[in-house]
Amino acid sequence: MNPLLLDILSSTWLLHSSNNDAYGAMLVSLLRGDRTSTEDFSKARERNRPFVLQASAGSMAETKPLNATDLSKGSIAVIPIRGIIMKDDVECGPRGSVSLTKDVQAADANPNIKSILLVVSSPGGTTAYTDILSAAITNCNKPVIAFVEGLAASAAYWIISGADKIICSSDLDTIGSIGTMLEYMDMKPYFEKAGVVIHEVYATLSTEKNQMLADLRAGNYEPLRKELLDRINSKFHANVMANRPNLAPSTLTGKTYFASDAIALGLVDEIGSYEYALQQADSFTISNSIHQTNNDMKSIKMLAVWTAIASFFNFTENIESNELTEEMVGQVNDRLNDQDIAIAGHTDIVADLTKKLDTVTTANQDLLTEITSLKSGLAETTKQFEAFKKLDAGTETKVTKPGDKTAEELLSDTYSYNRIADENS
Repeated sequence: MNPLLLDILSSTWLLHSSNNDAYGAMLVSLLRGDRTSTEDFSKARERNRPFVLQASAGSMAETKPLNATDLSKGSIAVIPIRGIIMKDDVECGPRGSVSLTKDVQAADANPNIKSILLVVSSPGGTTAYTDILSAAITNCNKPVIAFVEGLAASAAYWIISGADKIICSSDLDTIGSIGTMLEYMDMKPYFEKAGVVIHEVYATLSTEKNQMLADLRAGNYEPLRKELLDRINSKFHANVMANRPNLAPSTLTGKTYFASDAIALGLVDEIGSYEYALQQADSFTISNSIHQTNNDMKSIKMLAVWTAIASFFNFTENIESNELTEEMVGQVNDRLNDQDIAIAGHTDIVADLTKKLDTVTTANQDLLTEITSLKSGLAETTKQFEAFKKLDAGTETKVTKPGDKTAEELLSDTYSYNRIADENS
């Protein structure tokens, strides 16, 4: 099968709608087996090949390949991003995202290249590798200037959103289309008309395989929207908002804007010519750019970590260089050995304390068992005492001792005593 046809049919797209019909026509042409001339292929490839403008006597007139080994210091890498962006290189011209990522990384790593100029004219493309190419641009240590020649939409805008400056060639350039869409072409009727019978047979446990596609064919778009498009779109939004902190939230609906309006919305920075963009690439510094801010933050964090390490291992020299000397390595090894010995000693102490604690715990458990037994015995004794007390109360008798008087006799004695007292008075 034609590789381009396979990519078209199997990819999710970040593509401006104005190119949908054109791509549809290309699809029909590929299905018919039509071909364009090899001369067109070679011209397109040449137009999309990266190159370097070599600094020479204060000018940038001489061009050399990006992989040249004899570049003069201060050169500028020019990387075109034109046409519909696929993951892999297209035979008819545009370089794919994988190759473009390698171009950006190679330019960033070359000590003789001072900056990168992206020349952009693209409606977008597939989602595959778009985020990786965009991240490569965002993470460049060198200034990256993006120059838009007419159109930077959807995936193309995602890719260049991490540039230090975006310059449009005209106030009528089209910018934006920050959104995700999928246009599905059901080819079954086409093949059925050609006499092709398609049978789909799934394994017993493959109950959800291609379910999203089945829902799509049945007109149920929600699973695809939520599980695929919304997830891609969320990452798209997060990346461009991180790359362009002043971007107006209203630009995230998928709408496109003319360059003059895009400036006010934070999508691009200014309007100028290609020569002006080259001048910016030649003179631009990233001291105030998001790249430098990120790098400064990383440096601050690393400095704090290095200072802590130096303090812990008692480094006393060559601290500012952030490099480990042989003497420092020896200090590290000595300190680690000391720590190992200390840890071993602490381990012995902890083991001894654990053993003693186990002994005390066992003794406490024995004492608790004995107390429980005593409480049980006391309860039984109390129960028996109450029983004896009750029994004693039920069998109590009165015994008269010799000389005891009855109540009647006591009353009689009292009466007699009172009478005699009255008579004597």
